[in-house]
Amino acid sequence: MADKFLVIDGSSLIHRAFFALPPLMTKQGVHTGAVYGFCNMLVKLLGDVKPKWLAVAFDKSRKTFRTEMFADYKGQRKPTPSELSEQFPLARRLLEAMNITVLETDGYEADDIIGTFAVHAPQNAEIIIVTGDKDELQLLDDRVKVYFTKRGISDIKAYDVAAFAADYEGLSPKQLIDLKGLMGDSSDNIPGVPGVGPKTALKLICEYGTVEKVLENIAQISGKSLKEKLENNKDAALLSKKLATIFTEVPVDLDLDKYELKAMSDEARPLMQELEFRNLHERFQTILGGSDGTFDLFGESIGQENANIEIALLETAEQGKEFFALLQQKQEKVAFTAVCGGELPKIHFTAVEIFNDGKIYKLQEGSGAWNFFYEWLSDYKQLKVTCDSKEIYKACMCLNKKADGIVDDIDIAAYLIEPGRSSYSLKAVAERYLAANNGGNAADLQALLPLIEQKLRDYELYKLYTEMELPLAYLLAKMELAGIKPDVKLLESITKEMAVQITALEILAEEQAGEKFNLKSPKQLGVLLFEKLGLPIIKKTKTGYSTDVSVLEQLEGSHPLITTILEHRKLTKLHSTYLEGLRPLINPATERIHTHFQQTVTATGRLSSTDPNLQNIPVRTEIGKRIREIFIPGTGYDWLMSCDYSQVELRVLAHMAQDKLLLESFLNGQDVHARTAAEVFGVPLEQVDSMMRTRAKAVNFGIVYGISDFGLAKQLDISRGEAAEYIKNYFARYTGVKKYMDDTVNHAREQGYVATMFGRRRYLPDIRHSNFNLRSFAERTAINTPIQGTAADIIKIAMLKVEQALSDAKVKSRILLQVHDELVLEVMETEKELVAQLVKKAMESAASLSVPLTADVAWGKNWAQTK
Repeated sequence: MADKFLVIDGSSLIHRAFFALPPLMTKQGVHTGAVYGFCNMLVKLLGDVKPKWLAVAFDKSRKTFRTEMFADYKGQRKPTPSELSEQFPLARRLLEAMNITVLETDGYEADDIIGTFAVHAPQNAEIIIVTGDKDELQLLDDRVKVYFTKRGISDIKAYDVAAFAADYEGLSPKQLIDLKGLMGDSSDNIPGVPGVGPKTALKLICEYGTVEKVLENIAQISGKSLKEKLENNKDAALLSKKLATIFTEVPVDLDLDKYELKAMSDEARPLMQELEFRNLHERFQTILGGSDGTFDLFGESIGQENANIEIALLETAEQGKEFFALLQQKQEKVAFTAVCGGELPKIHFTAVEIFNDGKIYKLQEGSGAWNFFYEWLSDYKQLKVTCDSKEIYKACMCLNKKADGIVDDIDIAAYLIEPGRSSYSLKAVAERYLAANNGGNAADLQALLPLIEQKLRDYELYKLYTEMELPLAYLLAKMELAGIKPDVKLLESITKEMAVQITALEILAEEQAGEKFNLKSPKQLGVLLFEKLGLPIIKKTKTGYSTDVSVLEQLEGSHPLITTILEHRKLTKLHSTYLEGLRPLINPATERIHTHFQQTVTATGRLSSTDPNLQNIPVRTEIGKRIREIFIPGTGYDWLMSCDYSQVELRVLAHMAQDKLLLESFLNGQDVHARTAAEVFGVPLEQVDSMMRTRAKAVNFGIVYGISDFGLAKQLDISRGEAAEYIKNYFARYTGVKKYMDDTVNHAREQGYVATMFGRRRYLPDIRHSNFNLRSFAERTAINTPIQGTAADIIKIAMLKVEQALSDAKVKSRILLQVHDELVLEVMETEKELVAQLVKKAMESAASLSVPLTADVAWGKNWAQTK
């Protein structure tokens, strides 16, 4: 069997990859998605085909011998998007670094270079062409195959002569050019014979064989119109055939030795690291070979594959005593992982791994070494590296043990470096950053530490990491363990009460509709609203009419039923989540609800909570108030206390924008929304009425989120023109805010990210995207993230300051919840006044802004009474 020569149409495949895959950009703002997709395809082809020789051909320019023959050849094509055009030089540079031959020649297309190899390459080579262009099927013969990418870059059909015959019955591969001579090709702007389509062209070529023969036999062809078309367009037909014919005499070097696969050059690895192509070098290295050793994403050597790391079990007290005595002599940080089991308040360790001197030492349940582990874990002098430190702290609290000296948490560090990822588990982080990893064990943890630490320093995140996020994990563990007490009887009462309200709405809906139907069935609802009631159709899905909330909100006012449906949906969601959903979450041992605080989820840095999500309870509605009434002080406590920042995001905006009017409003203690209303509506402050203030409030908060005139109009139920006028007037008066927004977007375009006051970053890969919607969303995100993220950082600092103040005062009162800009504490009667002072002072001193931070303190016998 002949050795294989893989000839790739680089221009075609990179173009396919660009449009098939989501956009990808490095942190420096370099578009890489098309190159990455191409590389993934290449490594798969190399593995599957196992060629001896390889070449990648590119179009050098749009001007070729074909444009000299026909100036409009490919003339209808739109200019290549800049996000794609900038990737072709990258692809060439990368292929050259991999010692893969790149071919491009003035005046010719990649097809012509490939065709020349197909015809003239030495006979000892089997030619395999990879392309997304069907023109190259004309090159098929007994030793030439074509791998055609049908859709995207992963769906490939392999053509040989037999497969071609099955798809193009009656034609030979060479007759494709005759077919195009008659029917043309709109994708390349080949004219063909006007009015002759694929069916007619196929019939004629099958009968006469070539374009020339068709034109010689026009008299014998039936159909007056067809005869006239052919007679009047002979030159066009012959020209079209020439344009469609791949030229096979391009001056290229046909010496196969020049194309034999070689090991990659030393430049390949750092270039792939620069392009942030994780693990790609190692995948190519298994096929092509290259420099020794394995490296992580950041270019640091981490040694060879560690799959065979020795594991030692610490099973007896003697083994534990000896091991931990040696460990305590170490001066450097030690990596350990812990697996926890059980439920609160009985969470405990089921297994521990510690990496030391090239080995992994394991403790499992029943081991006699646990007491020595706890001694080591509690020693603050022993510096430790771990992952998910919050769970370790929580397990220790449940066991009445102490964890100290934890100075690194890889999950948290990786989150700061790359916010917005779906997972920060040790396994996921190791897969992303380590070329050789062990699936996420203590050895990976040790290998990750210097890389992650250096990246934190490079990105100026180290202070944020060590002073805010790491200590916060301990506080969150305390808060989760504390939980919050529900009034079970009230919970049951409100659950029944809301169930009655839901039933009443269902009865009302049937009365309004004039028939019985299932409110929870989108299909029945769609038929009822859009067919029987004849309401305007807003949106359709694959399964029928859309009845989602956005559609119903647009229909509100067109029929009384719409309001009933929306209210029913709101109540059923609250009922299932916060009433029926709360009962199973009450811990039988503690009789409290222990929400989970997620520290590494949001891209802005805000905390989120799950099981239950206490941040989504409506704030200003009667229903939300009723749900908050369920939460009460537990045994040994007398009050729930809430301390809530006042307009923190607007204060951050005033500080960041240094807008004169905003600064004046806060420094003079004015009602900021009333002041905005006065500015926007052009009236004295004392003449601002409630409607003006409400609309100005919507503008104030909308500006923070980059609201459009459409969004503001919808929110205030006013015309789009009126909303546009409000925004225009706002920017005319608040010029500092406008400058902040413009400067922030421009800065984001330059560096690819935005940052909070405290250095937290958020990357915006779509900030320079050609798609308007994607780019606009990224611009709004750029404006909002520094404000929202800074507010999130401030509440985290406040939490730590409050916790320290409570600890220093030696009070029993404690933090239970953090919900957006609010802290909820459980407080004793005897400590109420002191704690209120401590909390308010701590929160208001959390950050130094150009305007004062103010926090409002209130308490009650349930959470609702604190608002």
